[in-house]
Amino acid sequence: MIKQLLNWFRLRHLETNLDRELKYHIDRRVKDLMLSGLAEAEARRQASLEIGGIAHVREEVRDVWLSRWLRDFVYDLRFSVRSFLGSPSFTVTVVLSLALGIGATTAIYSLVDQVVLHALPVREPERLVLFDWRGYQATVNAFGSYNLMSYPICRDLQQQERFFEGVLCRARTIISLSMGGEHAPAAAEVVSGTYFSMLGVQPAVGRLFTNDDDQTPGTSPVVVLSYDFWKAQLAGATDVVGRKVLVNRYPMTVIGVAAPGFRGIDVGEVPSLWIPAAMSAQAIPGFGNMQNRFVRWMQVLGRLRPDMTLATAQAGLQPWFKAMLDEDTRREGYPKITAERRRQFLASTLELTPAPQGHSPLRRTLSQPLWVLFGATGVLLGLACMNVAGLFLARGSARGREIRTRLALGASRGRIGRQLLADSLLIAAVGGSIGIVLAPAAIRALIAFLPQGIGPNALQSVLNVRLLLFALGVSVAAGILSGFAPALQVGRESLMSSLKERSGTALGLRLRRTIVTAQIALTLILVIGAVLFVRTLTSLIAKGPGFDTSSLISFGIDPIQNGYSPAEAARLIHRIHDQLRASRTTQAAAIAFNQLLTGGSWNNQMTIQTDQRITTDREVRLNAVSPGFFSTLGVRIVAGRDFVERDTLSVSEGAQRVALVNESFVQRYFNGRSPLGARVGLGSGPDVKPEIEIVGVMANISYRGVREEWEQAYFPVISGGEASGGNAAGNFYMRIQGSPKAALQSIRTIVRNEDPTLPITFFRTLDEQVSRSLTTERMLAALSGSFGTLALLLSLVGLYGVITFTVTQRTREIGVRLALGATRLATVWLVLRDALVMTSIGIAIAVPSVWALGRLVESQLYGIKPTDPATIVTATLILCSTALGAALIPAYRAAAVNPTDALRLE
Repeated sequence: MIKQLLNWFRLRHLETNLDRELKYHIDRRVKDLMLSGLAEAEARRQASLEIGGIAHVREEVRDVWLSRWLRDFVYDLRFSVRSFLGSPSFTVTVVLSLALGIGATTAIYSLVDQVVLHALPVREPERLVLFDWRGYQATVNAFGSYNLMSYPICRDLQQQERFFEGVLCRARTIISLSMGGEHAPAAAEVVSGTYFSMLGVQPAVGRLFTNDDDQTPGTSPVVVLSYDFWKAQLAGATDVVGRKVLVNRYPMTVIGVAAPGFRGIDVGEVPSLWIPAAMSAQAIPGFGNMQNRFVRWMQVLGRLRPDMTLATAQAGLQPWFKAMLDEDTRREGYPKITAERRRQFLASTLELTPAPQGHSPLRRTLSQPLWVLFGATGVLLGLACMNVAGLFLARGSARGREIRTRLALGASRGRIGRQLLADSLLIAAVGGSIGIVLAPAAIRALIAFLPQGIGPNALQSVLNVRLLLFALGVSVAAGILSGFAPALQVGRESLMSSLKERSGTALGLRLRRTIVTAQIALTLILVIGAVLFVRTLTSLIAKGPGFDTSSLISFGIDPIQNGYSPAEAARLIHRIHDQLRASRTTQAAAIAFNQLLTGGSWNNQMTIQTDQRITTDREVRLNAVSPGFFSTLGVRIVAGRDFVERDTLSVSEGAQRVALVNESFVQRYFNGRSPLGARVGLGSGPDVKPEIEIVGVMANISYRGVREEWEQAYFPVISGGEASGGNAAGNFYMRIQGSPKAALQSIRTIVRNEDPTLPITFFRTLDEQVSRSLTTERMLAALSGSFGTLALLLSLVGLYGVITFTVTQRTREIGVRLALGATRLATVWLVLRDALVMTSIGIAIAVPSVWALGRLVESQLYGIKPTDPATIVTATLILCSTALGAALIPAYRAAAVNPTDALRLE
């Protein structure tokens, strides 16, 4: 094949040699025949007959140089270019149809590839596995996202060398970072000393962590910078190794820079630097449980040995894991739990899952929505291909005389079909090229829909080799799909029927009707999906978080990251709180330990003591807030009372610990009884003392996100942070008067007067925060709505083309009907009937398909079922009304036919 392609580029030289060789052989034969007595003219004619025809010989020799299909294909492309340049309106229409489909599919695939499919840029990522604890974990505490385990278990797994070449652990955190100037929040990873060596990451400058950097806690104050951070913040300084940085005001030394292209193992969050786990107490202020087996805070990944399978490693680890669990129950610090909980703990298993893409909460959140959108773009591309196929069929009918002539002159049906296929491939290539040019802008627009917390450089809007290959494959597939129907039509025509004046009309019309019917069915599926997602978004917006977000702003400070002790931080926060309440821009202000509507929460099971003792069957969303928090947000207290200042005193000061719960908590655990006066405790073990009195019930509000309807319990912020595990709360909520910009200026002034180096984080309005929490729903609604609109437009173009084609073909029939007395209205109905039949069949195909596909999107909906009758009826009415509009124009054109003009053509 390679030799044949090389021969193609040497074609002119080969043609010259062929002409010279043929002339030599013919001249020799002519000379011989003349010597036998023939005249020169007769001798030359005889030589030509003997050689079999010069043209035939040329063709046979050329077939040796280059496969006939490749030569014919290039000739077809040349012919296609000339014909398309001669019909610019047709060309622009089909190119734009395919460009939209290919561009949209390529853009969505880019996000699917980066978020879901793309393997980490590390050594042999296919051998990476993620460890996950399946079952009950008797933990003292846990913080982080998913797949959490303790650091000591990670060190134990590093000893399992029979199964793994290496094991690493890591935890994502936010630090306060200073390179000698102002302190600013930065993303970081706290990692084991095996992190870089296990992944096979090399340094760009200096060195990376080793096990020696991760031994004794607090003795390795070193960091490794990411390549992107080094370039962006330090301009690639060559003297970076040895520089000092302040991590939460703790001095550490830069020992190296990671290789370019490596951005950690968490898609969506690019770390600025890596910190050894031995320095976790400095990286995570207030955390001193690195060696505690019962504190879960890290993800653990391993690299399988080359001769080890995942199933074998998982089965082989279970005996060790069971023995470890049994030993843990006898260790100091093992929490007191019930016998049933102990049985569940001992029944836990260790599960290994493939992790070539690393670990990512963003992937967990966006995986299904992105696949749904990718499927929608696939349908949209299919509609574009069908539309182009229909246009090619119409073009083929217009070229009927040319095709019939070529068939009569000896061209095979396959040869004509390949010509039409070459047309579609050329159009698809041009459309794909335009789609590729538009794809980066489309990718940037899609990234703008994603959660705003994604770190810089986490997702790219540039085209890489994988994306270009995908776009190329899609373009080729689109070309084949677009040209299949026209080629099939030519392939099924006989030569005799093709010579008839009106040949091929019935078959071409049937194919176009079939294509349009399929378009209508697919369009209705997309439109129903778009309506479902739009209704989901509007329902969530109408529901809201359960309180009035207008004039509400929030921001955070973290004094502990700036070196304050918990007691000093608590005093600083209360001073700032008092000044904010006294500010002229403030109507009300309050403090919360955890932010609302950010996807995170403080969770724990609870023990409830009424006339009997029960434990919650699932974790409750918890928070610690200051008095006035609910009035600041405008949340109604439906029973009992709100927190007051005396509730913020500590137990040592004689205060009674109290709590508020929401209505969902009461409905789930009190069976219609009043919860006031009941006592609760944190945890579910037998040693939990329910000493916290429920003094009030609040209306349901959203905590992690607007969708959420969950049990919640709130405690007052206690002096020293007792209600929140010893951490001082630092998230402020303010109801302001005036603009957020003026409020921010006032906040900055107050904070800087207390501590000029203290950064203000997460400043935003609550309206903005609600919008952020609905990012996925907004993306699905906006993009599915756009795809549905484009699909509707493509289907209407196809339907309009078929009806127009039908009217053109039936002009004589319509003229006869009108001449025999048919009314104009009857003529309109004659045409509309075809549109009605195609639309009805398309609807009959689409509705069962929606029912079958509904489960794929059900988890993305809210307050509505995939088979909701109102939604299906609404989408169907939208489709029918637009289809009727597309068919009316050619219908009225048919009714306006002059019978005399029509009959004159007979």
